[in-house]
Amino acid sequence: MLKARDPFPIAAVAERRLDRRRFLCAAGATAALTLAGEWAGWRLGASPTAGEAVQIPDPAILAPGEARALPSAAGEVLVVRLDADTVVAYERRCPHLGCPVLWSAERGRFECPCHHAAFDARTGRVLFGPPRRGLAAVPVTPA
Repeated sequence: MLKARDPFPIAAVAERRLDRRRFLCAAGATAALTLAGEWAGWRLGASPTAGEAVQIPDPAILAPGEARALPSAAGEVLVVRLDADTVVAYERRCPHLGCPVLWSAERGRFECPCHHAAFDARTGRVLFGPPRRGLAAVPVTPA
């Protein structure tokens, strides 16, 4: 003989309810795990690693303040001549979400147009915006 199902299982619903103490414990544990993950990600990605060296055919082809995108093994590299003696290169991907970073000659810095972030031209460090790490530097060698 089949047993009839209760159309209103109030007792079963009452047993599954989440009381205030359980909710606050679950929310606190979730917040602690999220903060621990953010901290670990920040510590592991705090110093960008240098990629494979990019070769510039003739450094004199870049005027001071001029930039050029060059292909590399890791993707695209943005090479900039800051002054007569200084040439820097950084991976073109923004460390936040991977948008292509652009050179702003009038401001003298690298900028990510996706989330309005800016990076220092000499060090690649974050000036402002959502990225937590700077641009990955790439060594420059003359060909």
